[in-house]
Amino acid sequence: MSSPPASTNRKFIWLAAASVIGFVALIAAWFLLPVDQWLQGFSRWAQGMGALGVVVVSIAYVICTVLLVPGVPLTLAVAVAYGWWALAICFLGGMTAALISFLISRYLARKRVKRFLDRHPAMKAVDTVAHEETFKTIVLARLTPVTPFAVENYAFGVTGVRLGSFLLATAIGIVPGTVQNVWIGVIGRTAAEGSASLINWVLLTVGLVATIVLTVWMTRQAKIRMKQQAEPAFQGS
Repeated sequence: MSSPPASTNRKFIWLAAASVIGFVALIAAWFLLPVDQWLQGFSRWAQGMGALGVVVVSIAYVICTVLLVPGVPLTLAVAVAYGWWALAICFLGGMTAALISFLISRYLARKRVKRFLDRHPAMKAVDTVAHEETFKTIVLARLTPVTPFAVENYAFGVTGVRLGSFLLATAIGIVPGTVQNVWIGVIGRTAAEGSASLINWVLLTVGLVATIVLTVWMTRQAKIRMKQQAEPAFQGS
């Protein structure tokens, strides 16, 4: 296999740098801002509403995702409020939002989404290979954090992807990221409650560092594989 071009390597260097900067900013915010108080307040509010709180948070999660709000902070917030139960809330919420966005794109905003794809080559490449390797393309796209989950939902709606394949591949592709973000949120919740031990802080740090490493690695691998899929598609066109 040929090595990736220099431009691709530069992109991943920038991605790694941005991830490190984000990590440092997050740590600085934790100590400089009353983040623990905000998290505790949100957790008390959500849990104080009981079952209604779960419904409200779930609906808000779906609406925010449909409106293209980044998924990572949403997942972390839900994990802070509900702990490991956030896995179910975020998974079902993400799947519901994916379905709604897909249908909006396919039947209500098709022309507008197509214009968006034409202005973004990376998403246009996804459109090209989706016809040949539908399932694999969607899973790889879900494992590529650089391409926003919410944007992908709309982008796949204007391709020839079948709804069943879209939902199944999405269900598989979002599991690793959801588990990872919920795990970090749960540890952050423990820290916010003031009951975090040294091991909790170590795990939180390890989790954040692992997130950076996995983000860069998965993005690189997914992009390489999608490029390999795109080459035969372009040659055959």
